[in-house]
Amino acid sequence: LLAGLLATAVEAQDPAEGWMAYAVGTLQGGQRITSAEARWRVPADPEEGGAFFSPWFGIETSDNLNLIQPVNPWVGDGWEIYNEYFQWQPTNNYNSRSISVNAGDEVYGKVTFNEADESYTMVHSVNSTGESVSSTIKVQNDDSGSPKHYNILYFVMEKSQYDCAQYPPDNQVVFYDIKVEYDGKPATPTWKTSFVDDHCNCRAHIVSESSIKITWDSGSGETGSQAAIADAHAQQLHSGVSASLRAAARRDEAVAVASA
Repeated sequence: LLAGLLATAVEAQDPAEGWMAYAVGTLQGGQRITSAEARWRVPADPEEGGAFFSPWFGIETSDNLNLIQPVNPWVGDGWEIYNEYFQWQPTNNYNSRSISVNAGDEVYGKVTFNEADESYTMVHSVNSTGESVSSTIKVQNDDSGSPKHYNILYFVMEKSQYDCAQYPPDNQVVFYDIKVEYDGKPATPTWKTSFVDDHCNCRAHIVSESSIKITWDSGSGETGSQAAIADAHAQQLHSGVSASLRAAARRDEAVAVASA
């Protein structure tokens, strides 16, 4: 059984189970994302509490195994922002300290490549207060010993285990002022939309070159899986850190995560 579980973990990669709608951006010939940023407003508070889900954007390596993501989760009774890094092989999940935010707040996320030490700096901030959190993530090496390249950009609504009534009643989040640089130059990725878990009619829409909207239907009446809900309460966004240990797991703002 353990061997089977390990085999499953090795084979897993993004887009992952639990993702609802997403937009994915790539650039033909683009070797590395050197900067990516976006703004959005925190969705409305759900009318029914208890769920754990998040809209977020992030950058990923070409093998879909390393994800750097400024996240904006609803944690059952309120909204937060923090920085997250998830690595599939070997499993590694890092979360920065969190900042409490309110529905309607404009938040801003940016990820910037640091060539000198092969790392990325991730900054997440609340525009109304100026409060921010910053993290430095070391780029993991590939099997040949060379640093991996992050060249995929995602905008996602994640965690599909809940009743539709537990998602925000405004039924959308809009990412705007999206700016991307590949290899140090401004670029416009080619966007595609899809979904992993078809729940609450959650879909991604390309509004323009610099705006992406994700919608859902909180009034559809669909219910979530109770087993999956119980499992989700014991997991972070990517099955990393136990939710009950999140506070203890959040470290100082500028933590460098060592490459494996």
